[in-house]
Amino acid sequence: MHRPFYFRFTFAVCLLLLAVADVPMVAQDASTSSKLPLRATLVLTPEFCATRMSRGSLTTKFGFEVGKAACVEFEPALKEAFASITTTSEAPKTGDVQLILIPKFVDVGSTVDGITAFSDRELDVILQWAAKDISGTTIWIGTVQGAAKHHVGNLFTYKKNLKLIVNDAVKDLASQSAIKMSSSAELRKLSQ
Repeated sequence: MHRPFYFRFTFAVCLLLLAVADVPMVAQDASTSSKLPLRATLVLTPEFCATRMSRGSLTTKFGFEVGKAACVEFEPALKEAFASITTTSEAPKTGDVQLILIPKFVDVGSTVDGITAFSDRELDVILQWAAKDISGTTIWIGTVQGAAKHHVGNLFTYKKNLKLIVNDAVKDLASQSAIKMSSSAELRKLSQ
Protein backbone atom coordinates (compact mmCIF):
# COMPACT_ATOMS: atom_id res chain seq x y z
CA MET A 1 0.00 0.00 0.00
CA HIS A 2 2.85 2.41 0.73
CA ARG A 3 4.56 1.48 -2.49
CA PRO A 4 2.04 2.99 -4.93
CA PHE A 5 1.88 6.21 -2.91
CA TYR A 6 5.69 6.45 -2.82
CA PHE A 7 5.85 5.81 -6.57
CA ARG A 8 3.23 8.48 -7.35
CA PHE A 9 4.94 10.97 -5.00
CA THR A 10 8.37 10.36 -6.58
CA PHE A 11 6.93 10.63 -10.09
CA ALA A 12 5.16 13.92 -9.22
CA VAL A 13 8.37 15.37 -7.73
CA CYS A 14 10.34 14.39 -10.84
CA LEU A 15 7.77 16.05 -13.12
CA LEU A 16 7.84 19.18 -10.99
CA LEU A 17 11.65 19.33 -11.11
CA LEU A 18 11.62 18.90 -14.89
CA ALA A 19 9.05 21.66 -15.31
CA VAL A 20 11.00 24.05 -13.07
CA ALA A 21 14.32 23.20 -14.77
CA ASP A 22 12.93 24.05 -18.23
CA VAL A 23 11.78 27.58 -17.34
CA PRO A 24 15.22 29.30 -17.15
CA MET A 25 16.40 27.55 -20.30
CA VAL A 26 13.50 28.93 -22.34
CA ALA A 27 14.07 32.45 -21.03
CA GLN A 28 17.80 32.20 -21.74
CA ASP A 29 17.22 31.05 -25.34
CA ALA A 30 14.89 33.98 -26.02
CA SER A 31 17.41 36.55 -24.73
CA THR A 32 20.36 35.17 -26.72
CA SER A 33 18.53 34.94 -30.03
CA SER A 34 18.65 38.69 -30.78
CA LYS A 35 20.35 39.58 -34.04
CA LEU A 36 22.43 42.68 -34.64
CA PRO A 37 20.27 45.09 -36.69
CA LEU A 38 23.05 45.67 -39.23
CA ARG A 39 23.37 45.18 -42.99
CA ALA A 40 26.61 43.28 -43.35
CA THR A 41 28.65 42.09 -46.32
CA LEU A 42 30.85 39.01 -45.97
CA VAL A 43 33.95 39.18 -48.19
CA LEU A 44 35.03 35.72 -49.37
CA THR A 45 37.78 36.18 -51.94
CA PRO A 46 38.79 33.35 -54.29
CA GLU A 47 42.16 33.24 -52.50
CA PHE A 48 40.43 32.83 -49.13
CA CYS A 49 38.17 30.07 -50.47
CA ALA A 50 41.23 28.24 -51.83
CA THR A 51 43.12 28.35 -48.50
CA ARG A 52 44.79 25.05 -47.69
CA MET A 53 46.79 24.72 -44.48
CA SER A 54 48.89 21.78 -43.35
CA ARG A 55 50.56 20.45 -40.25
CA GLY A 56 52.50 17.20 -39.87
CA SER A 57 53.93 14.81 -42.42
CA LEU A 58 50.74 12.96 -43.40
CA THR A 59 48.63 16.07 -43.89
CA THR A 60 51.26 17.88 -45.95
CA LYS A 61 50.28 15.79 -48.95
CA PHE A 62 46.54 16.43 -48.55
CA GLY A 63 46.35 19.58 -46.41
CA PHE A 64 43.34 20.91 -44.59
CA GLU A 65 41.07 22.61 -47.14
CA VAL A 66 39.71 25.07 -44.60
CA GLY A 67 38.90 27.80 -47.14
CA LYS A 68 36.61 25.59 -49.20
CA ALA A 69 34.64 24.57 -46.11
CA ALA A 70 34.52 28.15 -44.78
CA CYS A 71 33.04 29.51 -47.99
CA VAL A 72 30.13 27.08 -47.54
CA GLU A 73 29.60 27.46 -43.77
CA PHE A 74 30.15 31.15 -42.97
CA GLU A 75 27.13 32.86 -44.56
CA PRO A 76 24.48 30.51 -43.08
CA ALA A 77 26.08 30.79 -39.62
CA LEU A 78 26.37 34.58 -39.74
CA LYS A 79 22.71 34.90 -40.73
CA GLU A 80 22.08 34.05 -37.07
CA ALA A 81 24.05 37.13 -35.95
CA PHE A 82 22.95 39.83 -38.43
CA ALA A 83 19.61 41.12 -39.66
CA SER A 84 20.92 41.12 -43.24
CA ILE A 85 24.05 39.59 -44.75
CA THR A 86 25.28 39.21 -48.31
CA THR A 87 28.42 37.60 -49.67
CA THR A 88 30.78 39.13 -52.22
CA SER A 89 34.21 38.27 -53.60
CA GLU A 90 35.63 41.75 -52.94
CA ALA A 91 34.96 44.54 -50.45
CA PRO A 92 32.27 46.97 -51.68
CA LYS A 93 33.27 50.62 -52.14
CA THR A 94 29.74 52.04 -52.05
CA GLY A 95 26.25 50.93 -51.13
CA ASP A 96 23.98 50.78 -48.13
CA VAL A 97 26.20 48.32 -46.27
CA GLN A 98 26.90 49.18 -42.64
CA LEU A 99 29.55 46.54 -41.98
CA ILE A 100 32.11 44.67 -44.07
CA LEU A 101 33.34 41.37 -42.60
CA ILE A 102 36.76 40.14 -43.74
CA PRO A 103 38.01 36.74 -42.49
CA LYS A 104 41.67 35.64 -42.50
CA PHE A 105 42.99 32.23 -41.47
CA VAL A 106 45.73 32.52 -38.86
CA ASP A 107 46.73 28.97 -37.98
CA VAL A 108 45.70 25.35 -37.87
CA GLY A 109 46.78 22.80 -35.30
CA SER A 110 46.39 19.06 -35.46
CA THR A 111 47.19 16.32 -32.99
CA VAL A 112 46.84 12.55 -33.33
CA ASP A 113 46.22 10.37 -30.28
CA GLY A 114 47.86 7.08 -31.29
CA ILE A 115 49.04 5.33 -34.45
CA THR A 116 46.11 3.14 -35.49
CA ALA A 117 43.24 3.82 -37.87
CA PHE A 118 40.95 4.20 -34.85
CA SER A 119 43.17 6.81 -33.22
CA ASP A 120 41.57 10.19 -32.79
CA ARG A 121 42.74 13.31 -34.58
CA GLU A 122 41.93 16.71 -33.12
CA LEU A 123 41.91 19.77 -35.33
CA ASP A 124 41.90 23.42 -34.24
CA VAL A 125 41.38 26.18 -36.80
CA ILE A 126 42.09 29.79 -35.82
CA LEU A 127 40.65 32.71 -37.75
CA GLN A 128 40.85 36.47 -37.40
CA TRP A 129 37.88 38.66 -38.31
CA ALA A 130 38.07 42.33 -39.24
CA ALA A 131 34.83 44.31 -39.29
CA LYS A 132 35.05 47.60 -41.20
CA ASP A 133 32.64 50.32 -42.15
CA ILE A 134 32.09 51.40 -45.76
CA SER A 135 34.96 53.94 -45.55
CA GLY A 136 37.39 51.16 -44.60
CA THR A 137 37.78 52.12 -40.94
CA THR A 138 38.24 49.07 -38.70
CA ILE A 139 35.48 48.86 -36.12
CA TRP A 140 36.24 45.47 -34.56
CA ILE A 141 38.88 42.74 -34.74
CA GLY A 142 38.29 39.35 -33.19
CA THR A 143 40.02 35.99 -33.15
CA VAL A 144 37.93 32.83 -33.12
CA GLN A 145 38.84 29.16 -32.79
CA GLY A 146 36.93 26.15 -34.06
CA ALA A 147 37.68 22.56 -33.10
CA ALA A 148 36.70 19.02 -34.07
CA LYS A 149 37.70 15.41 -33.36
CA HIS A 150 37.46 12.33 -35.62
CA HIS A 151 39.23 9.03 -36.26
CA VAL A 152 42.33 9.23 -38.43
CA GLY A 153 41.18 6.37 -40.63
CA ASN A 154 43.10 3.85 -42.68
CA LEU A 155 44.50 3.97 -46.19
CA PHE A 156 40.99 3.79 -47.66
CA THR A 157 39.16 6.16 -45.29
CA TYR A 158 41.88 8.72 -44.55
CA LYS A 159 40.73 11.32 -47.10
CA LYS A 160 37.08 11.00 -46.08
CA ASN A 161 37.93 11.38 -42.39
CA LEU A 162 40.18 14.34 -43.17
CA LYS A 163 37.30 16.06 -44.96
CA LEU A 164 34.93 15.29 -42.07
CA ILE A 165 37.21 16.81 -39.45
CA VAL A 166 37.84 19.92 -41.54
CA ASN A 167 34.11 20.44 -42.17
CA ASP A 168 33.26 19.97 -38.49
CA ALA A 169 36.05 22.28 -37.28
CA VAL A 170 35.02 25.00 -39.74
CA LYS A 171 31.34 24.56 -38.83
CA ASP A 172 32.31 25.10 -35.18
CA LEU A 173 34.44 28.09 -36.24
CA ALA A 174 31.47 29.62 -38.07
CA SER A 175 29.18 29.09 -35.09
CA GLN A 176 31.73 30.57 -32.66
CA SER A 177 32.18 33.54 -35.01
CA ALA A 178 28.45 34.30 -35.00
CA ILE A 179 28.35 34.12 -31.20
CA LYS A 180 31.41 36.34 -30.78
CA MET A 181 30.15 38.95 -33.26
CA SER A 182 26.65 39.14 -31.82
CA SER A 183 28.07 39.67 -28.32
CA SER A 184 30.69 42.25 -29.38
CA ALA A 185 30.29 45.58 -27.57
CA GLU A 186 31.74 47.48 -30.55
CA LEU A 187 29.29 45.96 -33.02
CA ARG A 188 26.37 46.46 -30.66
CA LYS A 189 27.37 50.11 -30.29
CA LEU A 190 27.50 50.51 -34.06
CA SER A 191 23.99 49.09 -34.39
CA GLN A 192 22.48 51.76 -32.09
